[in-house]
Amino acid sequence: MVDLNMLENFSLLIPSKDFKTWKGHILLNVYSIYVEISCPNMPLLDNLKIKIPEFEAFNFWQFDLNESVEIIKQKTHSLPEFLKELIPVLVKVWKEDPSTNLRNLNYVDEKFYSLIQEVNLYGQFVHEIDENLKHITFNVLDMCKHNHFIKILIPEEYPMVKKQPLCFETIIPSVGLNLLLKMNSITNLFEMFKKVVNEFNHFWNVYNEIITTCNTIGSYTFKDVNYRIPIDSHVCVEVEVDPLNPLNCPKFNLHGLPASIEKFQERLNEINPSLIWSTENSFKENILNVFQVATLQLQYKDNSEHCIASQNDLICCICYDQLDTAIKKQTKSCANDKCDALYHMSCICEWLLNSGSTPMFEHLQGKCPQCEEDMLVALENFDLIKT
Repeated sequence: MVDLNMLENFSLLIPSKDFKTWKGHILLNVYSIYVEISCPNMPLLDNLKIKIPEFEAFNFWQFDLNESVEIIKQKTHSLPEFLKELIPVLVKVWKEDPSTNLRNLNYVDEKFYSLIQEVNLYGQFVHEIDENLKHITFNVLDMCKHNHFIKILIPEEYPMVKKQPLCFETIIPSVGLNLLLKMNSITNLFEMFKKVVNEFNHFWNVYNEIITTCNTIGSYTFKDVNYRIPIDSHVCVEVEVDPLNPLNCPKFNLHGLPASIEKFQERLNEINPSLIWSTENSFKENILNVFQVATLQLQYKDNSEHCIASQNDLICCICYDQLDTAIKKQTKSCANDKCDALYHMSCICEWLLNSGSTPMFEHLQGKCPQCEEDMLVALENFDLIKT
């Protein structure tokens, strides 16, 4: 339930979506202090909890915050009323305690107040706020109830100076990311982020369907639009989804042994996949129809039959092309004894780089695409051409 008195009298506090928790600052005269408030039974105060990191950092003489909270909430009937009673108690403690003084608090200047006021416009979307207002993370739900986060980094001169675009961190397809790059205010950046999340609603739905029904090979995030789907024990198809038109027929790129790919490539050459693709079918049904297969292969199919059966039948478990073990160190095997996956060095290096791994001491660290076991790969053979 929305408490308008809280919003009106404590505008530096940012509520959660259900208005049961509040994070932000309360004013102590011309200073402010960061607080976190939990009131799960709001408007009742029976389980009210207050956390003040600044107070926890000091051992105030003869003062117990929890004890004061219990005393005050017994004689008050609403959260605004409670805070109005608590504030003078905090001011008195801070002034009278000989071990500290008000200079430890934040002075509320025009910059501070303007920033909080701007953030408070979207208080229901705030997921996390830095107590020194260096960064703020917002959360938006899509139609599939996926959480989409954007962390906005706030420069020192903001909001008095808004000349440069704000820096941020988020995971969405690059076509949407480009729309956010020129925003120079929290208001504009967050409004555009909400717009992008809403415009991609069909894409999040398709993403969810592919990940949950198509036995995809590897791990994917909301930024990915290319997915590898096994259609045969030796062949996978890489589908590229257009995030702006995700219900349309995707692009196809086949990977695997040349002899195994041939029949699927002939099928693509004979037909127009766009004419077969139907919005009335599921994504999986469309894949089965396009390639005329009865079912999709399992994501973690035992590779022993085609990865270690013989020296002449070794394949890379990323691109599904053959491996040539005669070339020294061209392959990389998974360290997991139960996995036995093999990769071209160039394939696994490219995979790890695309997954966000940063080269350190000429090595890449990441997870096996098949079993997600930790991997460490030397970069010395990254330039080798796949066979």
